[in-house]
Amino acid sequence: MIPNRKKSFNMMNKFSYLLLILLIFSIPVNALKNATFFMENNTGLNFKDGDYKVEIIEISKPGDMPFVKVNLTTGGLSGKYNLYKDEDPSINNEPYNQIRLNTSFITQTGARITVEYPDAWSSPEKYTIEVPIVAEKIPEIVLTKSVDKTTLNKGDVVEFKLILENTGNGTAYNLTLEDRFPPGFTSAPGSRFPPLIQDELKAGESLELLFALKAVESGSYNIEPTIVKYSSKSARSNPVSLTVLEEKKEKSNLVTVITLDKLNIFTGEAVKAIVKITNKGNVSAESILIKGTVPKGMEVIEGDLRQAYTKIEPDESEEYSATLKAVESGNYSIQLKTSYSDDLTGSSANSDPIIVTEKEKNYLYILIPVIIIIAGIVLFIMKRHREYRF
Repeated sequence: MIPNRKKSFNMMNKFSYLLLILLIFSIPVNALKNATFFMENNTGLNFKDGDYKVEIIEISKPGDMPFVKVNLTTGGLSGKYNLYKDEDPSINNEPYNQIRLNTSFITQTGARITVEYPDAWSSPEKYTIEVPIVAEKIPEIVLTKSVDKTTLNKGDVVEFKLILENTGNGTAYNLTLEDRFPPGFTSAPGSRFPPLIQDELKAGESLELLFALKAVESGSYNIEPTIVKYSSKSARSNPVSLTVLEEKKEKSNLVTVITLDKLNIFTGEAVKAIVKITNKGNVSAESILIKGTVPKGMEVIEGDLRQAYTKIEPDESEEYSATLKAVESGNYSIQLKTSYSDDLTGSSANSDPIIVTEKEKNYLYILIPVIIIIAGIVLFIMKRHREYRF
């Protein structure tokens, strides 16, 4: 009899376990309902008047593992999850585990989303997320070209200035300069054409570039605009007009001036001539020789009309003098010729006319002594005559 009792007891245990399992599964659970939506990026589902929100905030580019990033919001908290095709994201943590999500189709612009949510909830409202508009960062370069002079001589150097200003709100990247070498010019020593330029220019910043060119041919030139390329844009500068004159050679220029202390004299009198030589050129005069002949009817009694100098610098002068005596009456002028390194032929200089008058003879000085002598002789004869008469 004991074995039968033990068998009955085992059967009762099994029945109890089965009854417990039935009781567990008979406990009511929250029923779920589902809905499928095609959701674009930046769209959302609103449950319970905003108490629970599902928002699509990013859709990855198609590839091996495309996904949709969703943002779940409830009770003032937010959580982000990645939904991969046909995979359960396992939203287990509270308070977000009130729903289940799945995606079965993903494109570049949207995805098919299946949502399981409590049966007590009403159907969600689909809405568009307002994304703040952020101003696009766009660079805008203004390029200006200028020169230090617009008229120059052949052989002169002209300096160019390029000013780049980024007036946009974004950084300009990959800056490059394009410029054509103008005819009639060569690169100036120590200058690079076109100049080097940095790789980027931030918004609000400016950049100054310098280069120089040497004029080798005379004429009028229109220098074409310089072009700067950056990002996917470009900017052109203004053109520049230049006039190149024939080369101006620097020379010395001696001016000789003769000054007389008097212009009217009598024969036998002297006149002093002062000779001043001034260099009015822009370089020194060298190997200077002043030659002159004494006017006929006059003679040099002091100094010399001929003079020589090694060098006279610009704006400097040399001076010498000579004294001449009038031998004969007449009108005379002192003539000099000045030759030097930049004028081998020589230039002439004349003094003002010298008027020489013959000096009148004073016969009274001779006549009075003769009259006195004659008067003495007459008185002597008359005296002797009286003496002999007595």
